[in-house]
Amino acid sequence: MLGQIGKQRRAARLIDPRTRRGFCIAFDHALQLGACPGLTRPEESLDQMAEAGVDAVILPLGSATRYGARLAGRGGPALILRLDQTTMWREGTPLAYADGHSRLVATVADAVALGAEAVITYLFVGHNDPDVETRCVEMNAAVNAAAREAGIVHIIETMGARGARAKDVFDPGFVAFHTRIGMEMGADIIKTDWPGSAEAMRPIAAALPVPVMVAGGPGQGSDRATLALVGEVMESGAAGILFGRSVFQAKNPLGVMKACRAIIHGNATVEEAMARAGL
Repeated sequence: MLGQIGKQRRAARLIDPRTRRGFCIAFDHALQLGACPGLTRPEESLDQMAEAGVDAVILPLGSATRYGARLAGRGGPALILRLDQTTMWREGTPLAYADGHSRLVATVADAVALGAEAVITYLFVGHNDPDVETRCVEMNAAVNAAAREAGIVHIIETMGARGARAKDVFDPGFVAFHTRIGMEMGADIIKTDWPGSAEAMRPIAAALPVPVMVAGGPGQGSDRATLALVGEVMESGAAGILFGRSVFQAKNPLGVMKACRAIIHGNATVEEAMARAGL
């Protein structure tokens, strides 16, 4: 009972319970990709998130330890602690493996000690090697049990394993398949791939009794294209976004953040949001 109340209080920092919408940013890419454009001045980026009113940010343990006090001093964003590291995003590079491999590098206890509202883990589906998927499922089950005990929100990031059994990881039927698995594993919030359109996402979000947030990927080519996608995400019935590179690698990151908030929490059109943000 106490844990459930704790989850409700923490979830309200990520997704507004009145509108059931949330604006969160993924800022954990260096844990997976090493040095990454847009991550060279994290203090500046985190201060921009606070100024723009971002609800929450995903950080790995190292950044959360180093910059957690800064988040508190600026009044936000809330902290989502990334618990796992993966090689999945090395596809197409000399450091890639036949399957992406994930492992825990932080704990729910670390998240509680840091004052995090949530933890996040990947759940990749459809590996070439079924044992790799088994280990990923077992890892998520262990984290979910610890999160329930601690009363902390568990976001499961369900995605198709890249370069593996799914021919199209963005296929709406496949996205519906693994998001349902994530929910049944106990996820409080699902983060997942965009299936290509609001029409495709609408039944996926409607079928799940937990909020669905959308990943942004490497970028949309322009700030306006990113904001157009945010608008489409909100039209689809999803709870919001957990974009990363398309926001912090934008030409005007602060302006894009302000415009995202205007669309998500202010019901602004793309044009209205861009005008308010000076884009």
